[in-house]
Amino acid sequence: MEFRSIAPQLEFLEWRDAQLSAVSSQIENSFPTLLENLANQVEEASLVDLVRSTVRLKSLVQNTIQTWSVIQMAEALERAEAQLDLAIQQMPDDLIMNSDVWENLNKALPALAGVGLIGASVAAIPTVVSFATVSTSIFAFWGTATVSWPLLALGAIGIGVGTLTGSKSLKLAQTRARARLRNRLHQEAARQVFGIGQKPDARCVLNDIQAAVVQAGKNRIRTTT
Repeated sequence: MEFRSIAPQLEFLEWRDAQLSAVSSQIENSFPTLLENLANQVEEASLVDLVRSTVRLKSLVQNTIQTWSVIQMAEALERAEAQLDLAIQQMPDDLIMNSDVWENLNKALPALAGVGLIGASVAAIPTVVSFATVSTSIFAFWGTATVSWPLLALGAIGIGVGTLTGSKSLKLAQTRARARLRNRLHQEAARQVFGIGQKPDARCVLNDIQAAVVQAGKNRIRTTT
């Protein structure tokens, strides 16, 4: 098989590997911002909110994680699109794509991209996803696997108990309880974003974004060639 017939596939595989690495770096660098936002929510929440309105706090936390995730998805797709367009522009205009080679590569891509932890995400990402797709629907699976009630309730109970110990020690009790709650939320964020503490094949934000980038690239290449 001539090299010219597989050059576009090799170019795409190089692009794919670069994007997987770029997404990992992006998420790692942006994660502290998410943790800071969660910590601020705990500090700014009133005693009444923490003790009586666990539902509201849970919703705020989940919205914070999901909003941050969508922003990361948009940034990753924008970067991946620009770099793929550049790679396509550098290919010779008269380069003829070998349809059999591309078809075989196209079938293999999910398996190739699924090495490691992103396999489950590759299977879950819609096949029609494009670089213009920035939707919360990709992260909709969190609807049934989100911040747990005990995770928030335990922190709130700690603050509530502090109100019974007298005004002298109330401030210290609240400070400690808020710190415990903040740590639980940080652990929850790590679980959802990086899959820490989950099963090896469980989906997470990092893997979902990587899978979406790969799928969008496949769709772009398919229409271009």
